[in-house]
Amino acid sequence: MPSSEDKQLELIGGSKVFICDEKFEIIDDGGVVFECLVKTSDQSTNTPRKIIKVGKYQELMDSYPNASASFYPESVIMPGFVNAHIHFEFGNNLASFEYGSFPKWLKSVMKKRDEVLADIRSCVEDGISEQLRSGVSSVGAISSYGYDLEILARSSLRVVYFNEAIGSNPAMIDSLYENFSLRYLASKDFASHRFIPAIALHSPYSLHSVLAKKILELARENQSIVSTHFLESREEREWLECKSGWFEEFYKSVLKIASPAPFYDIEGFLELFFGVQVLFTHCLFATPKELEYIARNNHHIISCPRSNRLLNNKLLDLTLLHQAGLRASFGTDGKSSNHNLNMLDELRSALFAYVQLDLEELSKELILGASANPAVALGLNVGTLEAGKYADIAVFECLEISKSLQAPLHFLLHAREVKKLYINGEAIVA
Repeated sequence: MPSSEDKQLELIGGSKVFICDEKFEIIDDGGVVFECLVKTSDQSTNTPRKIIKVGKYQELMDSYPNASASFYPESVIMPGFVNAHIHFEFGNNLASFEYGSFPKWLKSVMKKRDEVLADIRSCVEDGISEQLRSGVSSVGAISSYGYDLEILARSSLRVVYFNEAIGSNPAMIDSLYENFSLRYLASKDFASHRFIPAIALHSPYSLHSVLAKKILELARENQSIVSTHFLESREEREWLECKSGWFEEFYKSVLKIASPAPFYDIEGFLELFFGVQVLFTHCLFATPKELEYIARNNHHIISCPRSNRLLNNKLLDLTLLHQAGLRASFGTDGKSSNHNLNMLDELRSALFAYVQLDLEELSKELILGASANPAVALGLNVGTLEAGKYADIAVFECLEISKSLQAPLHFLLHAREVKKLYINGEAIVA
């Protein structure tokens, strides 16, 4: 039977090519040759398509004369962004949840979440569209309920799909585990190089330790990476350290638990993940010692700057991360704690928020935190423009970028929407 598609080579070039390697190499008038999709029927297969070569555009033209070629003047070519942490399911929220402090926000979520979660198909589709328009080709999607599964699995995005476990009632552990297992198995039905089922533990304040251990065994058996929210708020740290504070009252008044106690201390929670690759999200109130433990065990940290500002009036200390030997990855979080899911807007907000850091170096760190770093954290063969990586490539128009001596900074200031986006060699946004 003939294949439903053939691979041919395409060459695209631009005024600046950001390789997004560790040295942040930039090629002036550069280009990328990659395998692209040529559909010969309505049905396409799931074949991975890869980057063949990166270099000077004219030299690539000479070396690959049969490649379909296009040059985009005053544009930046770079890897598609990787949004390391995003909740699509809460996309209906505009003004239902309250900001300004973590307790205020969590109370409002408990009160209003059912109405926000009603009829989410259109908001998930809008969220996917927003990712594509802002140059995102890959996401680490946290799914609390599985409502977004089929929409994401059938989307153009490359998805690491984190089935999230949550629940603290000891009487419900078996049913909670059964529900989680069914969702995880359902996600495995869609598994491919573009859709990777994974596992998430919500947080140490919301997940019973027995349930967490059962699910982590499943993660080890399936060699799944794991995501978890960790030390997002001062109240969480107080609860785990002192067994008292706001969460004690929350458990009593909202969850109706007479004598609540935390399921872990901080060290015990970290030690649960032995032998698992973990993405710890937020970590606003982690100490240098805890960050060093995370680094020593080859885990990763994800930051969501706008979410952190809205809920905790605090940003992750990037200097502490550097000192611990960690590299930040960035995500937009969900619209439960953000006003949009636009990756460029997220990075611009961080650019203006970290006033103590050098602008040019911060610009590079932010771009790498939305490309190379999260690709490593999520275990994806993307995030840099080099031979053998999957052909996930973004083209952004950026007027006068050819003149710039600060191209990463000027890109963050002026890029607004992707001009063209390839995912697995297929033009998604054109």
